Amino acid sequence: MIFDIDAHFEPGGDWLDPYPKLKAKLPRFHPAITAVEGIAGDLLRMVPEADRPSVEDLAPPGLAVLFGQEKAAEAERRAEFEGKNQRATADAAARVKWLDAQGIDLQNVICLAGYGYELAIGNRDLPLLQEITATCNDWLATTCEQAHGRLLPVAGLEYTDLEWATTELTRMRARGSRIFLIPGYPVNGIPPCHPAWDRVWSAATDLGMTPMLHIGYERMDFNPGWANLGSDTTRLRYFASGFGHVGGQMLINAFIFNGVFERHPDLTVLLAELGTGWLPYTYRDIDGRIEPSSELFLGKYELPLKPSEYMARNVRGTPLSWPRDQPILQTMDDLPEDMLVFSSDFPHFEGFNDPMGYFGEHFAALDEKRRDRFLGGSMLDAYARMGDPIQ
Repeated sequence: MIFDIDAHFEPGGDWLDPYPKLKAKLPRFHPAITAVEGIAGDLLRMVPEADRPSVEDLAPPGLAVLFGQEKAAEAERRAEFEGKNQRATADAAARVKWLDAQGIDLQNVICLAGYGYELAIGNRDLPLLQEITATCNDWLATTCEQAHGRLLPVAGLEYTDLEWATTELTRMRARGSRIFLIPGYPVNGIPPCHPAWDRVWSAATDLGMTPMLHIGYERMDFNPGWANLGSDTTRLRYFASGFGHVGGQMLINAFIFNGVFERHPDLTVLLAELGTGWLPYTYRDIDGRIEPSSELFLGKYELPLKPSEYMARNVRGTPLSWPRDQPILQTMDDLPEDMLVFSSDFPHFEGFNDPMGYFGEHFAALDEKRRDRFLGGSMLDAYARMGDPIQ
């Protein structure tokens, strides 16, 4: 079975049309807010609002792609089916047609349409944030149901109230979800590796679900002076865009050394669009934290497995075609067999228009077993370990 763990439906505001009462309560915001957050949010959050460049100044020049507008040389790619551009109305039947053409059996689908409202509102109105999250989940689940089991909705959660989060996780599992998005940062001062979060990880494994840290949710804290590049916002975008993988590295370290993977041995954390070229270094380096010389500074390591063994058992990452994932075959050789897994990121512009063609070409020299593990076998085993296999 070929199992695509990361794809998207990213409609414009029309996803709210079936929910007029909620739509009437929501503020207007600049549509670039999610892109700005993903590129430079780590820095901008630490800069006083009065000193920040405007969203308009920070908006990437390629927003024509993000918002489904035409651009040069894009017509042919978008013409394959209605709804392929990144911000088009979601079309489950067209997506299934694309899956069939690619030979993909199942696809997990993320919708970030509610995320912009969350950024615009902040933490000022928790009941409204929860309503937005649950409504976006409902919209996505209803859209995916039209594919009769081929599309699985990825659940978004709001983690200020962990009891609410676990209840929503349970509800979305009943609607077909097998993956849910997690933050790579503390919420209300409590990081995801804290025992208070164990209720979330226990619910995940009981329900047969896997948490995903997706780019844009990793968030790091950096000295705000890095954002002081004068009026040249282009340089800020380039500078800040290199931070994505750091959040993934922090989350792995936190989960390993704070015992999350020991307390929840069947938990599998997915890293999506955070790059994978850094994983071999981390895998080689992480056991150095428990050597005798390190213990002089860090104290006695008392977990039963080596850090690299937890990483091999409990962490999976998705490569794309960008340089941070290259050379992909070398990265695979430097990691445990099951650590890299397949995703298309379709139809995002940084993802694949023809993922099976891309990986088919790059993996031509691999044996059939390694290809099968990458394309689905590794993830299917993760769900089987939790006692809820995907058929």
